[in-house]
Amino acid sequence: MLGDYEIPVFKRKWVHLIEEFGIEDKPWVINMYEEKHMWATAYIRKKFFAGFRITSSCEGLHSVVARYVGSRYDLTSFVEHFQRCVAHLRFKECNADYESTREVPVMQTCIELLARYTAELYTHEIFLLFRPFLSRAGSMRVLNVENNDDCIKYIVCKHGRPDFMWTVDFRQEEMIFMCTCLRMESFGIPCEHIVKVLVDRDICEILRSLILDRWTKKIKSALNDPSGFTRDAVVISHQSALMEFLKQLAVVAAKVPERYEETRDTIMGLYSSYNAANEGINQPQSGVAKSSNPYVHQSGVGLGQLSRKKRQRCSVCQMEGRKKTTCPWQKDIDNNIIEDEANGSDDGDMYIEPWLI
Repeated sequence: MLGDYEIPVFKRKWVHLIEEFGIEDKPWVINMYEEKHMWATAYIRKKFFAGFRITSSCEGLHSVVARYVGSRYDLTSFVEHFQRCVAHLRFKECNADYESTREVPVMQTCIELLARYTAELYTHEIFLLFRPFLSRAGSMRVLNVENNDDCIKYIVCKHGRPDFMWTVDFRQEEMIFMCTCLRMESFGIPCEHIVKVLVDRDICEILRSLILDRWTKKIKSALNDPSGFTRDAVVISHQSALMEFLKQLAVVAAKVPERYEETRDTIMGLYSSYNAANEGINQPQSGVAKSSNPYVHQSGVGLGQLSRKKRQRCSVCQMEGRKKTTCPWQKDIDNNIIEDEANGSDDGDMYIEPWLI
């Protein structure tokens, strides 16, 4: 069913199959052969399925979703867990983008220039699918070349098997290749017959007409960072790096109260200024942009510079410029902690902002 055979080979194998098992007269077998154009790879060429030809491909996707979603979930739980599934798939996509951008596949063919070009052009996974075509091109040979007015016809066969022949048409003006095997139209990857003609013509690059954008690394160029990564991959990597830096900073700064307060105010100042910029708030332009953070000094000597003047702190969140009666975090903190801090108790533990945990 899935064998990538030529039509004569398929017919010969079908006859051998039914004779071996003695099922020539079975109505089901006869009906299947009559409908071979609907399921046999030899007869459905020139139809592009992007890898989704059989139900197992869809079932594989279903199995991934089933890891996160249960049949008894209500709508809210379904949406929550489905978002986790989507995040997992996006992470795998970012990981695949990273591998395609940074990994260099091993060259296993003698057609080195063409192999290196396709390794840089295709994604890592697609190049691994294309590499066998490069290898098989070495077992092909050009029997004959016919020059016509509009195109050049190449008769290609297997080495030592002149009964297996294919015709490759090359329209030189349009730079278009077409092969009678129709594998390019079926899989979106140049067949070994076209590759053989490229080598015969001493072409070291895959022509534009033989490239599907969906298989290339540059398909996301509109969203790409100059480094070559997609924007999502860059954001995720930046978040991971910042989280690691903050962890290291927290270990050092939390040991000394003064360092803790200075670090906290600096981070909150940066957060407020960046958040205001994202919301499109017009910052004052008097030489230096001011921070909207009430915990950052506003004397104009520089963004994020801390005030040297002691200011009142909230007994709940320990933030300057707040009071316990108006603190928005008061309801979210345990009453015992609030009472301890209100009574001025100090057991030596440093309070860490919830968004830093």
